[in-house]
Amino acid sequence: MNRVVALIFTLLVGIGTSRAQQGEVTLGIRGGGSTLYGAFSAFAVEAEYSAKEYFALRGGVQYSTISRVTAEVRPAYFHDFNIGRLSAELLFNYAYQSRVSNYAFGCGLLLDTKYISAALGYYCRVMTMAADRLFEPFNIYYKLAVHCLPNRERWDLNVIFSNSQALELERHYQPSLAVEGWYYPLERLGVQLGVNYKPAGMFNLSSDYYQIYGNVGVCYRW
Repeated sequence: MNRVVALIFTLLVGIGTSRAQQGEVTLGIRGGGSTLYGAFSAFAVEAEYSAKEYFALRGGVQYSTISRVTAEVRPAYFHDFNIGRLSAELLFNYAYQSRVSNYAFGCGLLLDTKYISAALGYYCRVMTMAADRLFEPFNIYYKLAVHCLPNRERWDLNVIFSNSQALELERHYQPSLAVEGWYYPLERLGVQLGVNYKPAGMFNLSSDYYQIYGNVGVCYRW
């Protein structure tokens, strides 16, 4: 587990110190309540990198007080069109909780336009605990986001329906509904606020339990 998280963290440091055409690093704190786990909080580091042409990378690391550690990397190949950006991405997600390790591998397509963003992809998951192993050969991930303030330079407000938010990969029947906003009082430095509502159980019990959490973060972009 420590090696996986260390590798992801090294990639994030590399993103944050590289001279990319475009990039962003966010340090965030999440807090909320779950009917399964009770009150919880989490600390996350997320980063995005976009070269001038073709290659992009995003990922993050998160630690929660419910003893859950999550790490994720999503490299992508993109092409810009008049209407927006079309990307093909790979997905690598790792989570550890209650002595259970979850490894997810997948791929998908993303479309990002001025008014909406959408994603659809496939992933498989391997869950291990000691000598036991469970393999899920087929899952889908998806995202639909509406950009409510497309013409405001310093403001962003998105309404998101997804099972594949950053560091929150879930099964297809566990979508979340989120509202996320960003404000940049300075050209490169901003703040992020959000609220998220989602199923939050374990295995097939997930649909019976729910959680809500808010997040606040500090963003630096270049």
